[in-house]
Amino acid sequence: MNWGHILFSFTGRINRAKWWLSILATLIIYIVLVALPQFATSSGTLIAVLALAYFVVSLWISLAAGTKRLHDLNRTAAWLIFFIGAPILLFIVFVAMAGASLGTALLSGQTPTEADIMRMGGFLAIYGLLMLAIGIWYLVWFGCLRGTVGPNQYGPDPLEGKI
Repeated sequence: MNWGHILFSFTGRINRAKWWLSILATLIIYIVLVALPQFATSSGTLIAVLALAYFVVSLWISLAAGTKRLHDLNRTAAWLIFFIGAPILLFIVFVAMAGASLGTALLSGQTPTEADIMRMGGFLAIYGLLMLAIGIWYLVWFGCLRGTVGPNQYGPDPLEGKI
């Protein structure tokens, strides 16, 4: 098994098992980076550097493994824009709606009304349901669906001769 290709390359295809291994790899990296400051004299700078390093490495691994997993499903990596961009866009919309709902009262020094708080709860519920739907869709596509049988435009079947 070529870990460098699985974790860092954007070409070819990987099956579900290798995608799950990439998730496990990011989890192991996270555990190691969380444990490191416990054994050293923890400084805010060290923790910030480790957090940034984890973010960069895990983002790269997620994008690389996601790209190859989408290739295995005979889909373009452009789908990653949806799976990353949609939650960001939903968050921006949620913050804008919350600001419109509660901002006027808070800026004028007043306590938000019960209706404002209920409206905020409704926005939060809709946001949560949409995020759950996107998360389930992502999990099914990447972690559950079998890839294209046989070669496709992105490369040979990673399970060819193994089933």
